[in-house]
Amino acid sequence: MAVAAAAFGAGPTPPAPTPAAAGPARPDLVRIVRLKLSAADLASAEAWTEDWKRDVGVDATWLDARGWLARGAWMLGETDRALALAREVRAAIGEPRPELLIPLGAALEVEGRIVAERQGPTAGARFFREAEGLSADVAFRARMWKNVNRLELVGRAAPEIGVADQVGAPVKPLAGRRGRPVLLYFWSHRCGDCTASAPTLARLRERYGARGLDLVAPLRLSGTARDGTAMTPEAEKAEIAATLAEKYADLGGLDVPVDTATMIRYGASATPTFVLVDGAGIVRLYAPTRLTLDALATAIDPLLPPPPAAS
Repeated sequence: MAVAAAAFGAGPTPPAPTPAAAGPARPDLVRIVRLKLSAADLASAEAWTEDWKRDVGVDATWLDARGWLARGAWMLGETDRALALAREVRAAIGEPRPELLIPLGAALEVEGRIVAERQGPTAGARFFREAEGLSADVAFRARMWKNVNRLELVGRAAPEIGVADQVGAPVKPLAGRRGRPVLLYFWSHRCGDCTASAPTLARLRERYGARGLDLVAPLRLSGTARDGTAMTPEAEKAEIAATLAEKYADLGGLDVPVDTATMIRYGASATPTFVLVDGAGIVRLYAPTRLTLDALATAIDPLLPPPPAAS
């Protein structure tokens, strides 16, 4: 745990984040910081966060904004500043309470990527594996695994998917699909980018299904309804089935395993996530984002025999 000790335990104990003070409506700090960063204006973005700390204190909004600053500094090539900001956020958070996991995740992503740049992908992946143990939260753990996978999953054997539960017909595991490439499409039935990907998936199946491509769409149950109230597994599965019928109508018979551990291991924290596995079970593409038809086709084509020649 040497990396974890160095990364998570440095510096004096800071004051606990404080709630925002009551009073007049305050500016949308995170939105302002993101807009400033989109214009590559790191200095102005940082000044806004300093004003907030002076007027409000170290609260969840400030931490979120500083997490964005760390990401912005890294993207702008100011690596030393990015690392300092990331470590500042981690130190200010202390105990990773649920409401602080988003800025904590941002800070860890920045620091882990810098570790990977400076010490190599193996060290970066080790950093994220150790960071995953900081919280039992599903989304946080998946976020850490996403970063592990970005560094080392391509070219390795695909982790098996859980198939004990499903929406619709029973699903075969990856081991039962050897000899055929498999496109794993990790999604959520309440994800707008996922719904927008449905036509692309339908065109992929039309183009490649007869040539041997399998399409599998794992997801997990959230346990909550759209209004945040508790939801039974049966009710949520019914909602998923309704979404499939309405939004994925051109993908009838889609394999839909339901397994939280699979979603965590494949880093499906920001859906959709695409993973392409070849006929030997080796990962050839890992993309935790929405992809175009052309991008997916470019990855899939080399794994399949050419289409039959027109007569």
